[in-house]
Amino acid sequence: MMFTVADFELYQFRFQGDPEWNGRRLDVRRRLQALGDRLKADFAGLGISLDRRESLHNPHNTNGKKVRRQRTMLFRDKKARAALKRFLGKELGKDLDSARNNLHFQVGLDEKSAWWGLRLDEGAWYDLNVLLKRAEESDGQSEIVAACSASKGFNLELNRGGARPICEMDSRDWRDLAGVVRPGETQLEIVRKIPAHQAAEIGADLEDAIAADLLTLAPFFKLASWTLDGPAGASL
Repeated sequence: MMFTVADFELYQFRFQGDPEWNGRRLDVRRRLQALGDRLKADFAGLGISLDRRESLHNPHNTNGKKVRRQRTMLFRDKKARAALKRFLGKELGKDLDSARNNLHFQVGLDEKSAWWGLRLDEGAWYDLNVLLKRAEESDGQSEIVAACSASKGFNLELNRGGARPICEMDSRDWRDLAGVVRPGETQLEIVRKIPAHQAAEIGADLEDAIAADLLTLAPFFKLASWTLDGPAGASL
């Protein structure tokens, strides 16, 4: 069983700040860890090396002492981060140790839904800048459209709103997007969500469905990942 109805109930307001539920949330965390390890292996087979990290399962100052959701995140591995950190220098480079400051795959759940996809938080402006540079040029636009063509069921959201199916976006859509998005100010997410009851009904098969879905985003991940030999390179 991937998730049960009772798992989603853990994120109701009345339970969010109660440490008595830490054990139950720890069980969810372990399931997310196991899925994250499976995804690491799957992506390694595609030549994408990732590290895995989970959100906190207990109320803490860093989550406002409330566990509103739980997720696992997969982002560029330590070796890849080290190369970029050397380029950025000590002060800026230390920011890359946070999953939020890297383009990352994610799988999570909250009270209402299970969700998975790719996310660029405001701190991942290095990666967003790479994506926008591609979206400004016709060749890059074509690459992005091709990368998204197989990703059925995923929506693009900017700052948690305005969902658009990415498989239906064309070159003009991506060019227009590049004109309005501002690295460091915009959160961009490619996400698929299903209601909690549906996730529970799917049961153990949900893990395979999530893995298959996320693997279709591998080409997009490569296009949006900052590397020193990429389109932005050392010009960031």
